[in-house]
Amino acid sequence: MPARTFSPDALRQIRRERGVTQRKLAAEIGRDFTTVSQYETGRCAPSLEALTTIADVLGAPVTAFIKAGAA
Repeated sequence: MPARTFSPDALRQIRRERGVTQRKLAAEIGRDFTTVSQYETGRCAPSLEALTTIADVLGAPVTAFIKAGAA
């Protein structure tokens, strides 16, 4: 079974489709906007708790932010 990892591109795309700025998302999830920027550039990945909150705020399933990777 392939490993599943966080997809920075999916976060960026979904956030933009919803018309939410990085600053707005950061405020909604209780993080600094630079943290959201780091999520979107792949410099770091959100915890499962943060990812769940992001999904709730953006109205998307958590699985929308996950990609299949190499095993």
